[in-house]
Amino acid sequence: MKLVIVESPTKAKTLSGFLGKEYVVKASYGHIRDLPKSKLGVDVDHGFEITYEVNDKAKKVLSELKKEAKNASEIYLATDLDREGEAISWHLLELLKDKKKKDQVFKRVVFHEITKDEIQKSFSHPGELNFNLVDSQQARRVLDRLVGYKLSPLLWKKVRYGLSAGRVQSVAVRIIVEREKERQAFKAEEYWSLKALFNKDKFDISSELTEHKGKKLEITSKDQMDKIISDIQTASEFSVEDVTKTSRKRNAYPPLKTSTLQQSSANIFGYAAKRTMSIAQKLFEKGFITYHRTDSLNLSEKFIIEARDFVKTEIGKNYLPTEPIIYKTNSKGAQEAHEAIRPTALEIKPKGLTDDEYKIYSLIFKRAVESQMLPIEFLQTTIKVKSENGYLFKTTGSIITFEGWLALTKKINISEDDDEINELPDLKVGDRLKLETLTPDQHFTQPPARFSDASLIKTLEELQIGRPSTYAPTISTIQERGYVKKEGRYFVPDDVAFVVTDLLVKYFPEIVDYEFTAHMEEKFDDIADGKTKWVPIIAEFYKPFEKNVVARDKELHKADFTFLGMSEEICPKCGKPLMIKLGKFGKFLSCSGYPDCEFAKPIDGEGVDDQGNPLEYEKCEKCSGSMVLKMGRFGKFLACSNYPKCKNIKKFVEKIGMSCPLCIEGDVIVKKFKSRTFYGCSRYPDCKYTSSKNPLEKSEDSTESAEEN
Repeated sequence: MKLVIVESPTKAKTLSGFLGKEYVVKASYGHIRDLPKSKLGVDVDHGFEITYEVNDKAKKVLSELKKEAKNASEIYLATDLDREGEAISWHLLELLKDKKKKDQVFKRVVFHEITKDEIQKSFSHPGELNFNLVDSQQARRVLDRLVGYKLSPLLWKKVRYGLSAGRVQSVAVRIIVEREKERQAFKAEEYWSLKALFNKDKFDISSELTEHKGKKLEITSKDQMDKIISDIQTASEFSVEDVTKTSRKRNAYPPLKTSTLQQSSANIFGYAAKRTMSIAQKLFEKGFITYHRTDSLNLSEKFIIEARDFVKTEIGKNYLPTEPIIYKTNSKGAQEAHEAIRPTALEIKPKGLTDDEYKIYSLIFKRAVESQMLPIEFLQTTIKVKSENGYLFKTTGSIITFEGWLALTKKINISEDDDEINELPDLKVGDRLKLETLTPDQHFTQPPARFSDASLIKTLEELQIGRPSTYAPTISTIQERGYVKKEGRYFVPDDVAFVVTDLLVKYFPEIVDYEFTAHMEEKFDDIADGKTKWVPIIAEFYKPFEKNVVARDKELHKADFTFLGMSEEICPKCGKPLMIKLGKFGKFLSCSGYPDCEFAKPIDGEGVDDQGNPLEYEKCEKCSGSMVLKMGRFGKFLACSNYPKCKNIKKFVEKIGMSCPLCIEGDVIVKKFKSRTFYGCSRYPDCKYTSSKNPLEKSEDSTESAEEN
């Protein structure tokens, strides 16, 4: 019997279908051992020697694998082909090797796709473990453990218990916090635009005012706008001053890699990075796509030939370029031997996919195939219309003259473009037009947009923070730890995120420095390539880092970080000013006379009267007490005032003061799902109205749905 070990049961099931009866395929369910949870697990005084432990859940799995290994003539380690997969295989080797069994044979097999041909090829030419990859993974794991286990307790003592710091997660939080600071410092400026609707032979042409007498117009007030409209209306003649026609092309997008898969999935489907990677993992394990953790844009020669044949048969040979299109990978450390993410077979809609899996598969299919197709060709026309008194209006339209790769997009029905085709009439210079309407529109400059999954991943990649496999877990971690929450699709930092980021930037700049974090990734790549050893790199970082932690622990005080400033309010009990402080669940107001005066209340004043006494929301149905508003780790809730004698609690329904726009009967209330905030009808599930944005606030990003989110 030959034993094959993979990570997941799904992968084991797929692999079993391609191997003979002499193979038994088992799953390790991920890492079989790891650093201990209760202690550091790294001996910093003796060459950073690592202590690994098999967790309780893995002990049963390990026991079963050992039984199988005893009867196996050969043991194939078939975990994923990245550093994490190599480390899992190494741990399995260490735990399963039997010193008494001298003829025990371990072999390493890797495959970029789970297909019959690829599996047979891999098993006919097995290799050995790549210990450079193992060392690289260990170096990353040790460094992250040292940062987390040394910095996190400091944050507990100086800011708030339960906080965590991390080499990559803290940088991600910093990026979000700095964007929020930019938004807070932003001052909106008013500006106006003017659209004119012209008519020519019953064809309407919408144009926008751009110039007056050769000078660009910047309209900043209503009075200025009114004056311009009045002046334009005095003109009796509007004629075409210029018509420019330009042939343009738009190339196809390159095939997907991990980061662009996550970005495109977020933009098109609204999927979080974690969700996207979970779906892609299943697609890979079921054999529908190639390995999904990659930063390469390379496509195999075999796939390119198959893709060109598919286009020729299904779309038309006139959509194919003469030669295959080769994309250059720009990511540092990218493995050119690896491939971009692509389908393993050219089926538009294979059987056995869930709705989510089909969406991600279709996106991967589209991007891989269209990357080998000719560009879209279109004729872009720009028309300038001028009034007799010097006002210039401009409009641009396009007509597609050759669909190119767009033919595949239409076939699959997934579009990544928001451009609308604006067809214009065939006008000539000197043609006179009739002015139908003038429509002024007031605008205000917008602050920099908050980060979404897509834009945050793009920024992390540009700064070379982390690697493809780290984006999704990093984003999940900063939400789970309470540093950021989601409003709709966008990340909003919590109060504590500002405090922790400022502390780290000031006292531990290397931890949240973009260049340092990117430099460490390069060091990990050097270890993986066998160019350097991992222990000296960790030692170089750790000695000054530990010294800094000890020094800051002695000199920093909690009050320096939990005090956020003075408020304008006066304490109703003693008359002293109230301070803004950071507590366990966010900001609150506290008397500056503490401890002599213990007055405190929520910063929004909700749930208490002017004296800071709890307001009664309703009577407790279990005792004679009052239900009062409390704040917990999961938000606001109602609790009995007789606690701990009475432990009655209820969900707090936060209304925004607006009736449901869908059913009218219900109220719009604030809802939360994990770290995401959205708005819905109080009559759910009878009414399924939801909105990602507060419907009381006018926002261009607001989206509403009649379905429960």
